[in-house]
Amino acid sequence: MSPHFGLIKEQDLSHEEILLIRARLHWRCGMRRLREEKIPSGIATIYDALLSGMRWLILTEPAYMPNDFSEENLENERYVFHVLKKNGVIDSSLDIPKIQDLVDKALMDENITSGKDKFVSMIETFLTRIGVLPYDESKLPPEDPATF
Repeated sequence: MSPHFGLIKEQDLSHEEILLIRARLHWRCGMRRLREEKIPSGIATIYDALLSGMRWLILTEPAYMPNDFSEENLENERYVFHVLKKNGVIDSSLDIPKIQDLVDKALMDENITSGKDKFVSMIETFLTRIGVLPYDESKLPPEDPATF
């Protein structure tokens, strides 16, 4: 179950607000899952937090909005990476190929213990730089441990 399932009243929010809340909820839940040793799920959830944060940034920063923008393009990870790299938001401090490789390995139940901490650190630093982290926990709906 998704960390935001039933926690966000999407009809009351803009797409930008939904993406920001989703990024924060997925970060919080992904970190909990890692603490609980649910490594593949935690890694995938943190990766989703990264993607949601990137999508939020593109929608909220007019300078990053490409001419060929569409909702469909925004759902394409490669498109999102390209837009942010082209605008200098993604630099060498966020190693996208390494991140994707670790996510793939985690989802295939391969041992990723040696790369997990670096993965979390890279994403946390990036999400902090773009304004997704830190956040006021009291502004988020309470976590539902039933989400796995």
